[in-house]
Amino acid sequence: MRCLKCGSFTFKFICKNCKRVLSEFESGYRDIDGFKVYSFYKYDDIRSLIHSKHQMHGHFVFRELAKLSFSKFADTFKFKSVVNIIALDDQTSSGYSHTAVLAHSMKSESLKPIYGALRATNKVKYSGKTLEFRKNNPRNFKLLKEISNPIILVDDIITTGSSMKEAKNLLLSCGKLPLFGLVLADARE
Repeated sequence: MRCLKCGSFTFKFICKNCKRVLSEFESGYRDIDGFKVYSFYKYDDIRSLIHSKHQMHGHFVFRELAKLSFSKFADTFKFKSVVNIIALDDQTSSGYSHTAVLAHSMKSESLKPIYGALRATNKVKYSGKTLEFRKNNPRNFKLLKEISNPIILVDDIITTGSSMKEAKNLLLSCGKLPLFGLVLADARE
């Protein structure tokens, strides 16, 4: 088998050398109308790995990426109370939910994922679409579960920030406290 990142021979989906490089992520953040969204990688650096979410092996790739980034974050995150992790639209596709995999990797004593809590009622795909298209076709998120703790929103990519902003605004309108967003990659140029 070949490493999905560099193409070298390996028995895993991502070789040891690429895992070492990926474990030294270059974190950044974006401010979306006062809501901070933190990212671990630049989109172009892990594009081929993120695109695996549409393949059968994507679950394993996302689990590895989550271990190298989200799990490390969870190990160092401290807050005065329990915080719930909510994935944006963790609907199962291709046999698993890539955002649920990311949320699950953060599970700890103080970080509690809640699955199936935030669902999009508009199933339109945003991949490759313009900001105007995204504005004209909102996700129309719906909160399906009761949440009483502060929230960290989780997704795989931030492009325009419209999904994250829409999810944050829904939570605020329901009287919830979204702390910030966390994504694998920032697709901003």
